Amino acid sequence: MTRAQRITSEISRDADPQTETPERNPWLILIVLCGAVFMLLLDSTIVNVAQQKIKEALAADLSEIQWILDSYILAYAVLILSFGRLGDVFGRKRLFVIGMSVFTLASGLCAASTLISQVTGIPPAAALIGARVLQGIGGAMMMPQTLSLITVAFPPHKRGAAMGTWGSVVALGAVLGPLVGGALVTDYAWEWVFLINLPIGIIAILATLAIVPESVDPLASGRVDWGGLLLSSTGIFALVYAAIEGNKLGWTSPVIVGSLLASLVLLSAFVWWERRADDPMMKLELFAIRNFSIANILGLATSFGMLGIFFPMTVFLQTGLGMTPFEAGLAMMPNGLVLMFVAPTAGRLTDRFGARWLLVCGLSLMSAGILLIIRQVSTTTSQWALVLPLAITGLGMGMTFAPMTTAAMLQVPPRIAGSASGILNTTRNLGQVLGIAILGTVLQERLGTHAGELLGSMQALDPAVGAAVGDLIGSGRVEAIPAAVPPESVSLLPAIYDAVKTAFAMSIHETFAISVVTCVIGAGIALFIQNPERRGVRAEVRTVELPARPVAAD
Repeated sequence: MTRAQRITSEISRDADPQTETPERNPWLILIVLCGAVFMLLLDSTIVNVAQQKIKEALAADLSEIQWILDSYILAYAVLILSFGRLGDVFGRKRLFVIGMSVFTLASGLCAASTLISQVTGIPPAAALIGARVLQGIGGAMMMPQTLSLITVAFPPHKRGAAMGTWGSVVALGAVLGPLVGGALVTDYAWEWVFLINLPIGIIAILATLAIVPESVDPLASGRVDWGGLLLSSTGIFALVYAAIEGNKLGWTSPVIVGSLLASLVLLSAFVWWERRADDPMMKLELFAIRNFSIANILGLATSFGMLGIFFPMTVFLQTGLGMTPFEAGLAMMPNGLVLMFVAPTAGRLTDRFGARWLLVCGLSLMSAGILLIIRQVSTTTSQWALVLPLAITGLGMGMTFAPMTTAAMLQVPPRIAGSASGILNTTRNLGQVLGIAILGTVLQERLGTHAGELLGSMQALDPAVGAAVGDLIGSGRVEAIPAAVPPESVSLLPAIYDAVKTAFAMSIHETFAISVVTCVIGAGIALFIQNPERRGVRAEVRTVELPARPVAAD
């Protein structure tokens, strides 16, 4: 029997969860897991808002600030696939608690980076980057365990509602992050954006130990697939590094081209290795499950198309329109608020009717919302003009992410839920990282082109000065424009800034068009999702596997 046949044979009916011996309330487990995820998402968005204050306090240069942001993403994206399977092998609760402890400790080290610098002599920015790497490792341990623990705790006919609630908490973290971050860095020292994690982390650790049951893959050999771990980690590292550094070093530079080629070779070797390993880290049999494979493609596409626009949008609001970080956070809030309320409902509808048409509608609404954003973006755009488009994109995202996650995990045998969760989280993160990188590159290239054309048409401006200003705009250094304009041309600054706004608006139109196309393609792919057959009130696909410690469904 082939591996694909073996995993397909595991998808069969199981005992009714109502007849199992109750040990834990799954909704209580979900609350604990969501609290930890909220801390994780809140922190990642808060740091983005606080970057300017951190830069000033640590006397960091632009490259150091970029790595303070990117070091977390790099560590997180590289390790999340490996930790997903390691949770199956060594215990999902165990890795979740270890990851949460590492993340909480690292948050304290981030806040103490100035003190660490004084004691050790390490530059404070370098100390903060090291602590952010540790945060990324902790986050990578935590995140895949949340989905696998939810999969084990809830029967298939209730997973949609659980995943929807989980998605709404993710949205809440994205909504509150910029607002909380903006408020903290306005009135308090930057260290508080990390110190806020300490009480949340400690409470979440204690709650997890008391409430969440342990579960493992009972068929796991207990041996670590070191070959798969090494190949996947280095391959993903090379890909994510190229995505992060591509804009700065140039996509045709030897380092970036070499990283992309190395990634291709290493990840190909990883698949070859996993096909031959006795107990592989990534269960390739999962891709025999049609909905799992399609949901991963959708996760990559939608994260690229939708999540990838948030970075350019933030740049436009703050740099192009001159909004403060707090104002930019308020402007983006309709998206997250609508997503937060729609996701649980979409999850329940998925339980009743399946994911296919919800996904098609959701991705179509995302496309329509982005088109409306394009239409509203101009040099005079106000935050009120973006309320309806962002609300529509939030509606589309709410109708997409919970059904997509439910479709991916519904038929996954619980014993390998960690491996499945690691794969799903990895594809989403790669989509987001690549979306930010590629859309950021398009925005930068078009911005430089449009700025050069607009400044070149200003007859009163010296062409050499116009070229220098155009380069600054293209590299995102708008704050350096006044210093590049000679005293005799200072009177032209208002016209130059008008050109900057126009260039931004034109570039956003072209950049977001890529997101629209990606979401439309995603809507077409979603048509291939299979809805489970409805059998009475409970249409469900159960597996014969049980967690190490069974959990009640009510």
